[in-house]
Amino acid sequence: MAGEIFDQDTVSVRQGGALRKLSARWCCVLVAMLLAAPLLSAKAVGEGGAAQPSLNSGLLKAAASPFPSPRPVPSRPPTPLPARPSPPVPRATVTPAPPPPAPLTAVQPPAAPSGFCADALSIHVVDAALMGVVQAGVDLLTPYFGCQRFRIDGTGLPVKFGPVTPLLNARVLGYAHSTPESYEIWINPDCWGVVGDWSGVVAHELGHYLGWQHGDDHPYMWLAPPPGSYAQPSDLAIVCY
Repeated sequence: MAGEIFDQDTVSVRQGGALRKLSARWCCVLVAMLLAAPLLSAKAVGEGGAAQPSLNSGLLKAAASPFPSPRPVPSRPPTPLPARPSPPVPRATVTPAPPPPAPLTAVQPPAAPSGFCADALSIHVVDAALMGVVQAGVDLLTPYFGCQRFRIDGTGLPVKFGPVTPLLNARVLGYAHSTPESYEIWINPDCWGVVGDWSGVVAHELGHYLGWQHGDDHPYMWLAPPPGSYAQPSDLAIVCY
């Protein structure tokens, strides 16, 4: 009994020693592995890190290869802003010179009324050269009557050139020749080209036809000598040169 126990103990001791030897061997292995693990991990990490950029670059190249590379966008010059218009420069106001004053109207004789008097007398101008001076003499008398006292219509009182110089033995400008049968006004042809204004002479002789006398208050019965004539000292008759 005691021998069996001893044997058993011996076996147990043997088995325990073997286990101890086994355990010590595996402990060495485990320690070696533990010591080598960091080195392996660092190498693995270094190889993995070195391979990662290559993989990534390969992926980037593979992803970018189907598409053309973008062209650079040309830079555009900045659009200039529109220039603001400068305000207009005010122009100097030039005041025009005032127009020159209108010339004064020359004093004109009163205009003759256009209407004829109710008792107008007719005149027959025999010589056509006398038409203008006869009308001028009629116009001189018109303001006095307020209407035309004479009408030149080719009938009535004759006005013509007459033989004044032989009759009066003087170059008298005009003469009212009256007879029981007729009444005429003569203009001296010897003075026609000498006297400058005959209108007053005609008006004077027409006044004689109306019955006016020298020196009364009727117009043109006291007549100043017109240009080209003078008054004789003896009888104040107006004669031409």
